[in-house]
Amino acid sequence: MSGPRFRMVQHNDSDHTVAPQGPSKPAEPPKPCSEPPTHFHPFRDQQECDLITQAVNYLNHSGFYWGPMEADEAHARLAELPLGTFLIRDSMQANVFFTLSYRAPEGPTSVRVLLKGGGFSLAGSKHTFSCLFHLIGYYIASPKKSLSMPYRGDAPQSLQELARRAVMQSYGKDSIHQLPVSKKLKEFLLLYPFSI
Repeated sequence: MSGPRFRMVQHNDSDHTVAPQGPSKPAEPPKPCSEPPTHFHPFRDQQECDLITQAVNYLNHSGFYWGPMEADEAHARLAELPLGTFLIRDSMQANVFFTLSYRAPEGPTSVRVLLKGGGFSLAGSKHTFSCLFHLIGYYIASPKKSLSMPYRGDAPQSLQELARRAVMQSYGKDSIHQLPVSKKLKEFLLLYPFSI
């Protein structure tokens, strides 16, 4: 965690004038917020907070997390891509953190990723997973092949990202500590310990 952030403020000579003293107007009471400062609901417990924190950390290294994005934009990006191409974005619904958008046979569609019972599940599904990436892996491996490949945009991926996913595919997360590589490289690999 970084230390406190400070901001430099420049004072101009004209800013040093003293305001005239006199009767002051009473301050207006603060107006109630019409909208909460965030659309996310508060966490119910520490476990829920930890699940979301871990998911966001992994998502930020995944390349297929698009943050705040409307459904129309996600669907437009996926419309001409192969079946099963998917992305994760922030949900626009107040009580949901993430939405999975993917290219289905009938066209792009979106489904809410729910946080319930100490895990993640898709709306309408009975399957719950302790990790968002286990949920994604389940649907990639399912016989229906609803999901096949993540959409990371048009920019080329870095060699480091490609190599990390290849190492994870070959060795898996549990074997990383046994690899004959530096501690720093192991830490890099574990920032995103998935082959997706």
